[in-house]
Amino acid sequence: MKSKLLYLIIFIGTVFAFSACSDDGPLDPEEETYENIAIMYWMGDNSLTRWAEDDINELVQGKDNIPDNSKIVIYVDKADAFPVIYQLDAENGLQVWKQYTQEEDCTDSLTLLNNLKTIVKNFPAKNYGLTFGAHGSGWVWRQRRALGPDYSHSSNYLNIPTLRGVLEHLPHFKYVFFDVCFMQCIEVAYELRNVTDWVIGSPAEIPNPGAPYHIIEKAMCNGDVYGIVNGYDSYYPETLNGVYFKGVVISAAKCSELDNLATTTANYIKNVFGNRQTLSNNETLKIQKYSSEFSSYTFCYDMSSIMYNILSLEDYNQWTDNFSNTVPLRKAKSGEWTAKYCYNPTIYDPDHFGGISMYIPKDDYVGNITNADLRHFQWYKDAGWDQTGW
Repeated sequence: MKSKLLYLIIFIGTVFAFSACSDDGPLDPEEETYENIAIMYWMGDNSLTRWAEDDINELVQGKDNIPDNSKIVIYVDKADAFPVIYQLDAENGLQVWKQYTQEEDCTDSLTLLNNLKTIVKNFPAKNYGLTFGAHGSGWVWRQRRALGPDYSHSSNYLNIPTLRGVLEHLPHFKYVFFDVCFMQCIEVAYELRNVTDWVIGSPAEIPNPGAPYHIIEKAMCNGDVYGIVNGYDSYYPETLNGVYFKGVVISAAKCSELDNLATTTANYIKNVFGNRQTLSNNETLKIQKYSSEFSSYTFCYDMSSIMYNILSLEDYNQWTDNFSNTVPLRKAKSGEWTAKYCYNPTIYDPDHFGGISMYIPKDDYVGNITNADLRHFQWYKDAGWDQTGW
């Protein structure tokens, strides 16, 4: 009872805090000075600190690719330093715009909101793109809590419904790009569909070095989703610091199509999973899975592969027409990908590869943890899960 009361107090406080910021309104177009601002928000106060540094170095390396009247603005919180906001453009290179003088929790929702609002206010633009660097676990709430952590604040994480609440108080983004493991799942993309045009990411683990920013930063500034995805995919396989990285699986979801996909999918979800039906272990073995090291994370099933295995061929063909409009760009680098210490499976269902994962509820240990968490997501209702008994 106490935990429920505490959750309610925190939730109400967060709502009031967000509401207090909602009177800022949209920017006056006459005040816009930049064509494009690409924002990078690096939650690097954890074991990823060195990779945050490498990403900034890559951005500096490719600075001449930044278009005129555009900037990249980088917030980074590292494990061994106070946060910094940098600005980067082709003419002036990398400059410190704000040096913080104390530690902060980069995963805290109000910290994130204030930092992004500060950037938007001081770098007004016609178009914004947003990139996250962090550890991640997709939509999962209690196990790893999506984005983070911040080691200086008890390993806090940021969950996705809270992230959506933050982004609703900011200008609409051309894209939200998660250079983070496991973030490209339908539950995340659907939650963010009204705050951005595209959601870009991987349903699996990504290589430790992440995106090749010196190659894709022009596309980031221009909001060129195809350039981001193709540039990321074409960079691998690559050997960096003596380590061979096979590749990356990455896709882009078009947010304007997600409502249609939810409506189409809901009809099948209700029929197949009604009365708390689920899939047997033998049935799930046929479905493309995106994790073997994190095998207890049962949310890592390819959405298209799921639908192929639960539907008739006629129904699947009808469904996949809508899906292809929603996820028109998906790459799987010759069917295999990996990070340094991770053992992801290969693409063993290439004919039905969708590049985005979907959760299948189950009554087991992991399911008991995650099934209830799904109810916090808009996908739960709109995709018909609320009518299945799960």
